[in-house]
Amino acid sequence: MTPIRTAIMALCLAQPLAAQEPTPPPPPPPEAYVCKPIPDPVVTLDHGSRYIAKDKSRSEFDSASNADVNAQLKPVDDFISTLASAANHAASSETDQLVAAECVLAGLAAWAEADALSELGTMNAQLSAPSRVAGLAFAFAQVQPLLPASDDKARVEHWLAARALATMDYFDTEAPKNASRNNLRAWAALAVARVGLTVGDQAMIDWADASVQVMVCSAAEDGSLPLEMARKDLALHYQLHAVAPLVVTAALLQPEGHDLFSACDGALHRLVDFVLAAFDDPSLVEGITGHEQSYFNGKEDLRGFEMAWADAYLSLFENPELAKFTEQFVPLGNSKLGGEQSLIWASADGQN
Repeated sequence: MTPIRTAIMALCLAQPLAAQEPTPPPPPPPEAYVCKPIPDPVVTLDHGSRYIAKDKSRSEFDSASNADVNAQLKPVDDFISTLASAANHAASSETDQLVAAECVLAGLAAWAEADALSELGTMNAQLSAPSRVAGLAFAFAQVQPLLPASDDKARVEHWLAARALATMDYFDTEAPKNASRNNLRAWAALAVARVGLTVGDQAMIDWADASVQVMVCSAAEDGSLPLEMARKDLALHYQLHAVAPLVVTAALLQPEGHDLFSACDGALHRLVDFVLAAFDDPSLVEGITGHEQSYFNGKEDLRGFEMAWADAYLSLFENPELAKFTEQFVPLGNSKLGGEQSLIWASADGQN
């Protein structure tokens, strides 16, 4: 070996080897989606009112009766939340979409087999059921396109249609005068619209359209709803409770040629603007009702699910003020509106 090569080799041997970064372990595979247990179907609801009987404004809670209402509705609401979570997974995840969709179908099929929510023994049960039917129908609508035809799928469609028809019949023939024109009618419209779109029933779609018009055309010039403004310190609470199903129903039906946002000189836009104005200036509703509102008197805080309808509205219309107001609640979600709203209103047609 020449002196030069010996020197080069010695120099190389003297240099420490460069430290090599360890190869990171591969990420663990995503956990397989697992269906949550299906709760026993709730067939019967027979609860009374949340409110003190002598209170005509229906703004003063009866603690015992309110607790019974909550106890009866909790299993239904918990089931809807579970379905919404599974349906959202099916609509958004790159893995286990079909598994999650089948979870939703299995749960709904079990409740359909039992004819759940078919025995509504009191007026108040009749009035509280439609918003639950809406939540069930939204969950099914998200997974319906992923599922092949089956007896279970047909069973669920038949059951949801039966619940929608029962809702229509009750509000057309038996509902109290105010309930047939206030936020309860709005939730009935949403339930019937969502089911009607799912099963392709034009009569249901038309009924939902007419119901929304009954509501929005009753609005005052400032966008307040007179029947909700009669609720003392809960007036703004119930204005919001009406705006949610009205906006979402109108957005659902827009692609079907039902321009409910233009009805009665754009009354629905005024309803939305009134909500924003009322939170910007709490004296607005207090001036109408004579009562400081529940959001400002310490009774309650505004929660994200109450503003979840904003995604439906913003999918169709620019409203920077509404977008800014709802930033604090993003992502917007409400299980009775289908869970995470961005998954439903990613496109302006409102369909998955």
